[in-house]
Amino acid sequence: MQGKKFGVFNQNKKIGFILGLYILKQIRLEIIMFIEKNSKPTDKLKAWYLFTEDFIAGTQNLTNEEIGVYIRLLCFNWNKRCRGLPSNNMELYRIANCITEDEKQACNKIVKEYFVYLNDHYQNERQLQEYLYITKRIDASKVNGKKGGRPKKPSKNPPTPTPTPTITKTTTKTKVSKTSNFNKFWNKIPNKVSKGIAEKNFLKLELEWLENPEHLADMYKNYYESIEDKQFAKQPAFWLSAKKYLDEQPKKKKDNSPADPYKNRVNMFKEAIEAKNGTAFIRGYAQRYPSDVERAIGEGQFTKEEAKQYLDFRG
Repeated sequence: MQGKKFGVFNQNKKIGFILGLYILKQIRLEIIMFIEKNSKPTDKLKAWYLFTEDFIAGTQNLTNEEIGVYIRLLCFNWNKRCRGLPSNNMELYRIANCITEDEKQACNKIVKEYFVYLNDHYQNERQLQEYLYITKRIDASKVNGKKGGRPKKPSKNPPTPTPTPTITKTTTKTKVSKTSNFNKFWNKIPNKVSKGIAEKNFLKLELEWLENPEHLADMYKNYYESIEDKQFAKQPAFWLSAKKYLDEQPKKKKDNSPADPYKNRVNMFKEAIEAKNGTAFIRGYAQRYPSDVERAIGEGQFTKEEAKQYLDFRG
């Protein structure tokens, strides 16, 4: 009997510990939980997005027990379509399965730090934003499905006509010129591996690239330098055969700076106005941050009349 009781008391600690190990294992792969493409949720969404890097960074100060409580509260809120957590402490303890005084204190800490109190319930701002985004995409998919599928986006780059090559007899002079150009390419690049295969693939390139070996070498050099772990960089031979020079773009480092709360709130306000559905929570949120509403109006995000109609703005 004591063993059972002990197991119940430590459920939150076990959940937090197991979840922490799982997130640390998956963080390098940047894996997030996602909604299945073919699923058609009716009453509630089957899964929720967990941005592992943000979660790890935002919960560094928590114990495994506190993380377990946090996950239970987030899961409950998601299953209730993000309608918020009850304001009654005893209900919160029951939801988070908090029995001991330490677990109850952990629950109080999580609610205070990661939820805001509004309209008689507690709400997690980031989770609500993700819920609104997902439901909006689902509704858009339903509309597109009735119309026969998602409309195709217009191409920004018109197709480039491929010149018809002129068949001529290969002369010794042409061979020497191509070989000379390959040597210019090869001498300028790093990662000099598989030269024979690289030369064969180089000679198969279109004329415009054969005549610009130094520019091609600079493109490969930029690509190679952009790869942090060099063992995963493509060799010159396979970089050429895959025609990576056609789609090579400089890779930007991921921005790990915290999200701007103002932008998040304005996005929520705009989505409510576009949907012409200012819920009680959105209206209450707008009244809590009237300066953000005024700033958004000044920036032209939406009009003052729309703010009054859907956000109960009184400015």
